[in-house]
Amino acid sequence: MKNIINIAKHNLKSVLKGWFCLILVLPIAVNIIMPILFGPVDAPGGTKPTLGVYTKDSGAIYEKLLPKEKFKSIELINSKEELKDRVEKEEISVGVIIDSDNIYKDLKNNKSEVIEILGYDDSMNKEHVLSIINNGINQILSFGDSEGEVLKSFDLYNDLKYSFDYEEDNLAEIIRYTMMFGMFSMLFLFIAAKSLSPLLKERESKIDKRILVSKISKVEYQLGHILGCFLLLLMQSLTMVISMYVLNNNFNISIIWMLVLCVVLSLVGIVVGLLVMSISNNSTMYYTLVSITTTPMALFSGGFIPTEFMNDTLRNISLISPLTWVCSAFKKILLNESYTKIGIDLLAAVSISVVIMMLFLVIENRKKNTSEYL
Repeated sequence: MKNIINIAKHNLKSVLKGWFCLILVLPIAVNIIMPILFGPVDAPGGTKPTLGVYTKDSGAIYEKLLPKEKFKSIELINSKEELKDRVEKEEISVGVIIDSDNIYKDLKNNKSEVIEILGYDDSMNKEHVLSIINNGINQILSFGDSEGEVLKSFDLYNDLKYSFDYEEDNLAEIIRYTMMFGMFSMLFLFIAAKSLSPLLKERESKIDKRILVSKISKVEYQLGHILGCFLLLLMQSLTMVISMYVLNNNFNISIIWMLVLCVVLSLVGIVVGLLVMSISNNSTMYYTLVSITTTPMALFSGGFIPTEFMNDTLRNISLISPLTWVCSAFKKILLNESYTKIGIDLLAAVSISVVIMMLFLVIENRKKNTSEYL
């Protein structure tokens, strides 16, 4: 174990010298530069919509269906005609007519024309309100078999979920953070490649053979370099996460998942670097292959171009990359999806990484056998 730690220290000293020490602040730079490039993010219509509501039932279910925090303001209107008139005059962004004396009962009985939304057909505010109401209806229909159960489930849901709240538009913020993560992932792969370069340089100069003549075994030697690389990558990942929390006041998601993501991302960076190194004969070839492989891997991982927008062939190819699954897990963390879905994506990334590691070992073993034969 002592030998592994000494090799890891040697790896870190070899990498962290000269200008390359600046990589320590790279995640902070990404978090500062990317929001500047994106500029301010506006919610639909530039702000939260002003809502006018006519309802016969203004009880607890109504409040869950139209939560006040989702809108700039909610004004109760006395009649349908007045509401329609004010929407037409654009005094109110969107109007909602709830023609029901008991919203819960009518929704459960699938009564038609209970809720009507007034606004321009191409209005983003109208679509925004529609999505909130649809979400509320789905929750009401699935949260219980009585009004009391539904209200308790609403409260329990709000207590247990971790929030991703913004004064700005959630979707726009998620896109921003996803692209920030995509940019960092691409740079991260290059950092991983650089972190493994001492291992390749020592092979080229035959230093590794002199080291292996000592009491250090080949396994300890390689594990030491991998450990040094892992520590550097883990430090970079943690810096990224911390800078996201510090520099973005609205970034309020599970720190546990982000830490797990850091570990998996570090593992992915290492195995990709090792695979490229195993098929490289020298440093020039190594860095060339790193550029050829990691750039498209990062671009098509979903961080820059959503995989949903890719054609079927390209999307299927991207699924081979462990980085695609890491980016998918990050997006699901942002979207507050279930732990199971996030865990499956991370497990897929780890599984593919294990396969890549096995491929690296096979190639290394063949190289060893070839050199012994020669």
